[in-house]
Amino acid sequence: MSLTTTIYVDGATAGGRHSGVAAVARTAEGDFVGWYSQRLPRMTNNEAEYHAALLGLELAAQLGAQRVEIVSDSEVMVRQMQGHSQVNSSRLQRLHKQTCQAVRRFEQVTFRHVLREENHLADALAAEALQGKLVRTSTAAASPGAPATAGRRWPRLRHLLKRG
Repeated sequence: MSLTTTIYVDGATAGGRHSGVAAVARTAEGDFVGWYSQRLPRMTNNEAEYHAALLGLELAAQLGAQRVEIVSDSEVMVRQMQGHSQVNSSRLQRLHKQTCQAVRRFEQVTFRHVLREENHLADALAAEALQGKLVRTSTAAASPGAPATAGRRWPRLRHLLKRG
């Protein structure tokens, strides 16, 4: 039986020209194993949350995970992926379908809602990606160094990455 990889995801929007999404992976033991962040064109907050989930599933696939738990502070996206809420927006329907297709690549995927305070690292990385900073991928278990695009919040993010 394979262990579950937990992926914390978040999307950030600020009414500007861009959005940011991030995914942070942890093992069943809670060890940090990697993260992705990405800057995207402007979209709604719910669209950004779906893009974050897709990014998280991409990270899980890259890590070779078979059992995945997607953790998000977006109640809308989580409830829709759990089948508890309808997807009415045509744009969200398209993203929902893409996410459902991505889920099929795994043995098991669950979605869990948490409060924003419990999703602080993915939230911070998505905010940095929104600004075009700290946009990169990392799947090394070693403590990451500051990338060239690191923003002023890098010391805080580095602390969060080390602390877990």
